[in-house]
Amino acid sequence: MTLIVVHGAESTGKTTLGRELASAHGGLFLPEFGRTWCEIFGTDCTAEDLVEIGQYQQRNIEEALADRPFVISDTDSLMTAAWAEMMLGAVPPELLGARKADLYLHCAIDVPFVDDGLRIFGNPVERQRFDSIARQVLEEAGVRVLEVSGNWDHRLAIASAAVEELLSAAKA
Repeated sequence: MTLIVVHGAESTGKTTLGRELASAHGGLFLPEFGRTWCEIFGTDCTAEDLVEIGQYQQRNIEEALADRPFVISDTDSLMTAAWAEMMLGAVPPELLGARKADLYLHCAIDVPFVDDGLRIFGNPVERQRFDSIARQVLEEAGVRVLEVSGNWDHRLAIASAAVEELLSAAKA
C-alpha cells in the first residue's frame, strides 16, 4: 500500500496534480474533504472543526488503502495541522498522530493565486506565511518531501518521476 499526499498552500495546483498523477499511474485520487466541509459550513473553522476535517480525511485515506495498493490524497491531517496553525495559531495534537504518507508532494507558491470564493489567504504575505507553515509541519513530522515547483509541465514531470520511482520500489 503506497500513499502519496499532495501538500501546500491554497491555489498551488494540488488537486489538478493529484488527479493527473492518480490517472497516469493507476492510483485512486482522494479529494480534499476540508474543501467540501467549507463549501457546506463556511471557512470560519474552530479547532474542533479542523480536528473533524483532519480525522475524516484520514479515515478516507485508511479506507481507500484497505482496497487499493496506491492512493494519492489531496491533503491529509498534516495539511490540516498547517491550516490550524495558520488560522488559529495552534495545532490540535489529534492532527499529528495519524499515518504519514510514503511521499509528500509539496506544491510551491510560484504560480498565480486564483480566488475561487473559498480561498482565504491570497494576500502575498499571507500566502508566503502559509507556505512556510506547511513546510514546517512536514519538516517537524520528519517525512519524505519532494518540492514541486515551476510551470505545469515541470511540476507534472518531476512529480510523475517521483511517483514512478516510489511505485517501482514498492514492487521490488
